[in-house]
Amino acid sequence: MKYNLYDFDGTIYDGDSGFDIVMFAISKNPKVLLSLIASLGTVILFLFGLRTKEEAKNKVFSFLKYFPNTSEFVEEFWIKNEHKIKDFWKKKKDHKNDIIISASGYFWLNPIAKKYKVGGLIATEIDPHTGIIKDNNCHGKEKVLRFKEKFPKAIISKMYTDSINDLPLIEEAKEGYLVKKNKIYNYYEYKPNFIVRFWRWGWGIYHKNEELWNYLIVGFLTTIVNIGIKWLLLFTILNADNGVQLQLSIILSWIVAVIFAYFANRIFVFKSKNENILKEMTQFFGARILTLIMEMLIMWFFVTLLKLNTDMWIMIWTIVTQILIIIFNYIFSKMFVFKKK
Repeated sequence: MKYNLYDFDGTIYDGDSGFDIVMFAISKNPKVLLSLIASLGTVILFLFGLRTKEEAKNKVFSFLKYFPNTSEFVEEFWIKNEHKIKDFWKKKKDHKNDIIISASGYFWLNPIAKKYKVGGLIATEIDPHTGIIKDNNCHGKEKVLRFKEKFPKAIISKMYTDSINDLPLIEEAKEGYLVKKNKIYNYYEYKPNFIVRFWRWGWGIYHKNEELWNYLIVGFLTTIVNIGIKWLLLFTILNADNGVQLQLSIILSWIVAVIFAYFANRIFVFKSKNENILKEMTQFFGARILTLIMEMLIMWFFVTLLKLNTDMWIMIWTIVTQILIIIFNYIFSKMFVFKKK
């Protein structure tokens, strides 16, 4: 039997379904945010190679415990996100010889596989109630092993993917194709020079989560504005040893940074069309008051109370708080301020 294989995220689906389902879960139950915060340590250790991808995923998807009816949760997710399935896949009338093979979770891809009546689905087996991965993460060479195990006598006619991580499967196929947004290229003819390949690789990663990357860029610039104003105040007219003046520097730098962040996020990140700018800006400022309070408490505790008030320590606590603020502000902005109807 001959099959055409398709990666899912970035290939069939315009974006990363795993990321989107996590954000959807946060919008349904605020407790998910606390679960994700608890998983940050494991995720950071994974990025440094001290934990496996399976261990990181287990921690991240442990939020599923808050959704006893997973089928209903997934159904609602696809009602909101099915529009991100690409047109080339929707327009293809017959999928009986197509197999979706993905590192994303089987339980949330299965409804799409059934709807389009695909010949098979191979994905990471994640327990829909606990978030625990039942086997290895279905990624890279593991995909080849999974396919041969499930379809031992099958032949891969064509392999479609958006990532070079699927090169092991492309090499097993008669034909290989790269899907970049809505364009499909023959893999073996897609041979630009190194600089162009590197650029397109980075561009592909950027477009898979364009909104998130734009937010990180704006968040970085906002952080520079915040830190720049704060240091300018503390090392010119204000004194970090004085608790009141320290808090004043935080407030003033926060006001300038939030004004900058609002317009940058409205224009470049969430591309808001809301005509009621005053209301939207008020919501934006309100959401950031929570992170301002968090920053003030952290700085008060470490700098004022514990007397860690040297230039180096002030810089360390400033950077730490800004990282936390970037994470929380993205969630608040997406879910409450710039949410799309």
